[in-house]
Amino acid sequence: MASHTEPLNLTAPDLQDDDLASVRWRPSPGAFRNIVATVLVGIAIAALVWTFDRPGTASSQSVTVTASASGAAPEIGKPAPDFTLDMIDGTTMRLSDFKGRPVWINFWASWCPPCRKENPDIQDLYNEHKDADGLVLLAPAIGEGRDSIAGYMQRADLHYPVGVDSNTQVAANYRVLGIPTHIFVDRDGIIREMRVGAMSKKTMEKKLAQIIGSAQP
Repeated sequence: MASHTEPLNLTAPDLQDDDLASVRWRPSPGAFRNIVATVLVGIAIAALVWTFDRPGTASSQSVTVTASASGAAPEIGKPAPDFTLDMIDGTTMRLSDFKGRPVWINFWASWCPPCRKENPDIQDLYNEHKDADGLVLLAPAIGEGRDSIAGYMQRADLHYPVGVDSNTQVAANYRVLGIPTHIFVDRDGIIREMRVGAMSKKTMEKKLAQIIGSAQP
């Protein structure tokens, strides 16, 4: 006896067209979670890009300054507050002794990851400009002892001038809250740029051009 096969009906008889569309396009709970996760990752990436691209706040480390500030706060377009810095080689440097030369002040610490990351670029640019353009680099290490700083410089194969601000007084006078903090002083002793946060080598070069190109009095 011949068998008769009924055609398969894939459409539920009690569903209308609108109902079928709703069933067909409704995402599963797993798919919905994946969509939400993708959106959140995108937002996080955008936030990171925005944060690290912001001028003056890129990649910095908070620092505790224990000394009390004295004197006027540093200000762009005004003379840089004078200070004396004991260097790790036993010498002493005074900012005002370098009038007529461009000065790059870099507040940092050996335990600060953003500082350590940019140190090799600082070394390269100091080597490039110290003789050709008379660049002076003063790098006060905040809250550390001489031996600790000297040990780090030796291990990192760094040889630019580093000072000891173990009592944080110089940092306090410059109102340093995050490191690295960079102060660029022109040949007239005027602050031309202040920046909190690590910089790319290209950005460092642009900032140095502002003070190296300054005309001598």
